[in-house]
Amino acid sequence: MAEVTAEELQKRFDRLTEIFSGIVTQADEQSCRRCPYRDRHDLCTAKFRCGNQADPIENPTDNPDALRCTHNGVFDFRSAWESDPRATRKARERLHEQRQRPSSTDPSGQQ
Repeated sequence: MAEVTAEELQKRFDRLTEIFSGIVTQADEQSCRRCPYRDRHDLCTAKFRCGNQADPIENPTDNPDALRCTHNGVFDFRSAWESDPRATRKARERLHEQRQRPSSTDPSGQQ
């Protein structure tokens, strides 16, 4: 096997970095508008109940229990998770109260 020079090795690393940076850029962009539990067939892979789940119109997989993901592309899909609606309401109320209070670090009391 021929010896690889440091310059050739660096060129190879640079090429790999270029390839992976394109993949990472695409993944970052997609993560801002696509539900992470939606597969390539628009089916939901979540192991929990989500408000964006619906019966599939046509199921392209072998899983007859698969549900369709109806996420519309708006980033904040977290409110669809139905873990405990009372806890969600309480958390939103606490956040609202905190936003109404003056900041303790701001001497003028403005946020």
